[in-house]
Amino acid sequence: MNKEDILEKSREENKKKDVYELEMSYRGGTIAAIVMVFLAFIYYTYEIVTGKGSNPAFYSLITIYNAVFFGFKAIKIEKNRGLNIVNLVIWGLLSVMLIVLYFKG
Repeated sequence: MNKEDILEKSREENKKKDVYELEMSYRGGTIAAIVMVFLAFIYYTYEIVTGKGSNPAFYSLITIYNAVFFGFKAIKIEKNRGLNIVNLVIWGLLSVMLIVLYFKG
C-alpha cells in the first residue's frame, strides 16, 4: 500500500468527523459539568445558610448527570478507568441518597 492509498482510506474512515470538533465538545461537556457542580454547591450552601431548606430533586439531576458522565467514560475510555469508576460510585451514591431523600420528605 502506498502513501496515497493510506491517506484515502483515512479520509474515508473519518468522513463527516471533525476530530477537533469532537474534542471541543468533550471539553465543553466537562467544563459544563464542573460549572454545574460549582453552582449547585453555591445554591445548596445559600439554601442552608438562609434556612430556606434544600431541593433534593434539583440536586439529584446534577448528581445523575455526573454519574452517567463518569460511567460512560469508565466504559468507553481505558485511560484513568479506576478514577472514573470511583467518580461513578460517588456520584451514583449521592444520586440515590438525594432521590430517596426527595421521596421521603
